[in-house]
Amino acid sequence: MRPARLVLLALVVLGVGAYIFFVERHQPTTDQLAERKDKLFAELDQDKVRRVVIDNTHGHFELEKEGSEWRLVAPVADDANQGAISSLLSTLRYLKAERTLQGQGLDLKGYGLAPAALTVKVEQEGGKLFTLKVGSEMPLGNTRAATTDGAAVYIVNKYVASDLDRELSGWRSDQLVSVYSSDVAALTVVSPAGRVALAHSGGVWTLTEPFADLADRDRAEGLVSDLNAARIKEFLDAPGELAGLGLVPPRAELTIIRKDKPPLKLEFGLEREKDGSKQVACRRGERVFWVDANAATRTAAPPAEWRSSYLVRLDSWAVEKLEIGAGGEAVRLERSEGVWKAGGVEVDGDAVARRLNLLADLKVVRFDVPVPSGPPLGTVKATSNDGRVVEASFFAGSAAGEQVAVVVGRTGAFGVDAARVSEVLADPAALAAPRATPTPAPSPTTP
Repeated sequence: MRPARLVLLALVVLGVGAYIFFVERHQPTTDQLAERKDKLFAELDQDKVRRVVIDNTHGHFELEKEGSEWRLVAPVADDANQGAISSLLSTLRYLKAERTLQGQGLDLKGYGLAPAALTVKVEQEGGKLFTLKVGSEMPLGNTRAATTDGAAVYIVNKYVASDLDRELSGWRSDQLVSVYSSDVAALTVVSPAGRVALAHSGGVWTLTEPFADLADRDRAEGLVSDLNAARIKEFLDAPGELAGLGLVPPRAELTIIRKDKPPLKLEFGLEREKDGSKQVACRRGERVFWVDANAATRTAAPPAEWRSSYLVRLDSWAVEKLEIGAGGEAVRLERSEGVWKAGGVEVDGDAVARRLNLLADLKVVRFDVPVPSGPPLGTVKATSNDGRVVEASFFAGSAAGEQVAVVVGRTGAFGVDAARVSEVLADPAALAAPRATPTPAPSPTTP
């Protein structure tokens, strides 16, 4: 073959290869084309949508995406119902034409499309716009007429109308706040029972007002949980005199300091019974509504009830070092790779776990006991895998069946059950005994 022809063939091959690389490889595959078939908005990308405008039987609604969250901007400014928007966009993304009617002289009015009862306009990044108009429900079926540009009428499943035809309350979020325990750095409650301030760090809640002490974790996290679960039952866009709702002055106030977001302030007012549930008037910024009353009810607890009824805050499963001293004996245990050891020798891990559980479950039976003097009956020190240390000393008590505990980091002393303390401190040396090795069963003898 002549060199000129070889060069020409090489150029052809290179050209075909370049076409495949730069053009064909970006074309949809046969499976992708089949998947897109009959979809009205096959190119709609939910993640790129930035604005949605809806006209339905309830009015005109505009929503815009700010960061990763949707906001309602008209007819009122408010947090949007994220689920409602997600559901609508998903419906549009997968909406298919069950039949397509085309041709000159289509009677859009006859299909309820001139004007349409429902219209949605979806704008993506870069300005790409998708429009859907939904008209009449078709007889003898679960379908409705729809169009995108008026050039054709599509027969689609009527469920698209349920995603579109929401009233104002359906487009705005019914969640009072979105906050989790891990988000909270501090919170303050002001109610007729008094003022309470709590701090939160490393999973531990502490009282800072009206006194310093270990806080009741269940009560604090229960409040946060109730707030996150609270749902708005009625929006009051024209609330009238706030005094009539018990919000001027408010009956209770709650301020939440979040770690990475602006503080949240909630004010609670009057309560009412409606639809079988207790609701409370609530103000959040400029918004006013009726909400579930659970969180507001928790704020009414007096300061003393925010104190922890447990002597120490201890997650026994997280402890990696344990020291116990009592009766002239002392033991120091460490856990490595799930195995408890004393002086490098494996000990009975179940016995250590029981001792830790006894300490974690030890409850206060009397607060504000005078701090004792003299040597303690015993001491316990537990170090968790996050470096947090719990240290308690136990003394003889003056009341029957009671001993006195002093905990590093807690103010004052506490009355505790003497029998439980005896179990915690009992025979420290026994915990250091080497773990018994099971004796293997004898092999059967052959007659």
